[in-house]
Amino acid sequence: MEPRLAILAGLGQLPREIAAADNTALFVTFDGIDVDVPKGQLHLQASFEKLGALFKGLRDHGVSEVVFAGAMTRPSLNPLRFDIKTAKLMPKVMKAMGGGDDGLLRVIIEIFETEGFPVRGAHEVAPSLLVHPHLLVGRNPTKQERADAVRAADILIALGPVDVAQACVVAGGQCLGIETIQGTDAMLRYVAGTPDHLKRGEKGVMIKAGKEGQDLRVDMPTIGPETILGVAHAGLAGLFIAAGGVIVLEQEEVFDLIREHDLFLMAR
Repeated sequence: MEPRLAILAGLGQLPREIAAADNTALFVTFDGIDVDVPKGQLHLQASFEKLGALFKGLRDHGVSEVVFAGAMTRPSLNPLRFDIKTAKLMPKVMKAMGGGDDGLLRVIIEIFETEGFPVRGAHEVAPSLLVHPHLLVGRNPTKQERADAVRAADILIALGPVDVAQACVVAGGQCLGIETIQGTDAMLRYVAGTPDHLKRGEKGVMIKAGKEGQDLRVDMPTIGPETILGVAHAGLAGLFIAAGGVIVLEQEEVFDLIREHDLFLMAR
């Protein structure tokens, strides 16, 4: 049996884009997460409560490496349903769940790699998901907008050690929003309600980047068309992303929306 990749699928477009890049991959979905399986793709249904069965299924299908793709909420688990493998691993997982997402994801990576399944990043198996450095779509950002991006980046760097935030919004040097566990879309909805007088005469910008020291194989920051619509609805001027460190889904649609709403997207 030829070795194959397994796509551990969460919500959103990312799992399908990776599957489109590798139609031999095993597409793994999990109980409680409603994900459409691409037509004709090899499929395995799994449960977070039965990790032993998951690992066996991966081996049975000749899986040699895995990629985590898409959003996954922390599942509601019933200890009475655990198989032996899950019961042994759960104390370590529960301890990690008491901290930030990055710590939990590191534990999950360790578990899969200990079982013999190296974890690869989505950007590694589908490099076209990234954009090149110095990409600029739409209009050129102003000097103040570039300064606001630097201010937003400084805020994200400061928050890195406490494992919080992949996105921040700044206008006229004033921080209007920081991404929390609710996600980027929720932050943008909050920013949309900001009174104009707090923006110091500026529209403001969003920056999206990974946390310092973050393992990007599992939780690389991602934007897509909904992000651009959220930026537009919030009245922002545009967004900056970390070149080589942010996945851009449905890129042509993203670029079209940037131009349609007179925004900018810059990778730096």
